[in-house]
Amino acid sequence: SEENEAWEEWILYMLDGIEKTSQESLELIKKISILMNEFEDLLNSVSEVTPGDVVTAEVLTVDAGQANVAIAGTGVEGVLTLRELTNDRNADINDLVKVGETLELLVLRQVVGKDTDTVTYLVSKKRLEARKAWDKLVGREGEVVTVKVTRAVKGGLAVEFEGLRGFIPASMIDSRFTRNTERFVGQEFDAKIKEVDPAENRFILSRR
Repeated sequence: SEENEAWEEWILYMLDGIEKTSQESLELIKKISILMNEFEDLLNSVSEVTPGDVVTAEVLTVDAGQANVAIAGTGVEGVLTLRELTNDRNADINDLVKVGETLELLVLRQVVGKDTDTVTYLVSKKRLEARKAWDKLVGREGEVVTVKVTRAVKGGLAVEFEGLRGFIPASMIDSRFTRNTERFVGQEFDAKIKEVDPAENRFILSRR
């Protein structure tokens, strides 16, 4: 009868709709699964940042005496201040780093924003260079290196070698005792390594 035919057509229509909906649901489930796998891969590719890590970072901005950097492979940013870039406090940070430049840095500590929960990290180029300099110096007592005198201090001279601070006692500046140590400031000369102790930050040299 016409009534039965209409009922059959309705049932077929509903089944067809259910089939299409099922297919669409399966496609949606597949897409969600793919996205979840991609997100998991992304999370696995992001490394945690720990103080003491040596990281690669790209300079994002340079402003107000500091550079903001993106730490590669972590999804977090770091702050590089002038103090952690160089021992020269009169230097212009814009002359030392440029936006887009890639740097190798040492992670010092985590910094949490006062007004937000944003987490960044204080990083240092100067301390990483100092660590490398210490590594180069260990076991080299007796060798001669070229140092630069940065200032006259009580009891001798403060000198710098490859970013590392050293000390020459007044009794080791010359064969005769030197009272006027100020005249050596800014000079570069050869000095013999007398003692190297990274654990105590001791780097003693002699000009004699």
